[in-house]
Amino acid sequence: MKTDRDIELSKKKLRKRIISLRDSVSENLRDSRSRIIALKLFEIEYYKNAECILLFYSFGSEISTRSIIDNALSDSKRIMLPRIKDKNIIETYFIANPEKDLQSGYFGIMEPVPERCKKASPKEADLAIIPGVCFDRNLNRLGYGGGFYDRIIPELNKEVLKISLCFDMQVIENVPVSDYDMKIDMIITEKGILIN
Repeated sequence: MKTDRDIELSKKKLRKRIISLRDSVSENLRDSRSRIIALKLFEIEYYKNAECILLFYSFGSEISTRSIIDNALSDSKRIMLPRIKDKNIIETYFIANPEKDLQSGYFGIMEPVPERCKKASPKEADLAIIPGVCFDRNLNRLGYGGGFYDRIIPELNKEVLKISLCFDMQVIENVPVSDYDMKIDMIITEKGILIN
């Protein structure tokens, strides 16, 4: 039986491997795949019917979420993005204009400017787009190790669909999980959709 330490070590190695693999894909190919994934999201009834979406602003070699944010705002959906207040606190804020409402924050990730944005509660979301490093077919998720979304997910209403968007290479056979790790409900990749 694996100890907590063994699981954490496995997670750390897996994060490094998957991020390196994702980083090795050209920006053009990532952009192309990101557009395909975004179009799949836009076709889902949950997205079409959502009025308030918890999203994340992508960084590094993640799937690009900027077009999703822009599309949702142009569809008059309310968008909330997270802001890391310190290593143990994550807050959410509504944004209306990404050009004016965001600034570089934690790890260089674009975050809401608290003085410009209205504070939001995850309970207000009727759809949540959750980031991650990798996932498995049982809808387990491996995040970046800060536990931020493992703390946000329990704050969502229970009926809120939790979707992760990722490249197909990020879906693996088995993600190591701890008791506190939170599952998602759906994964959308450029090759298809996995749902619980």
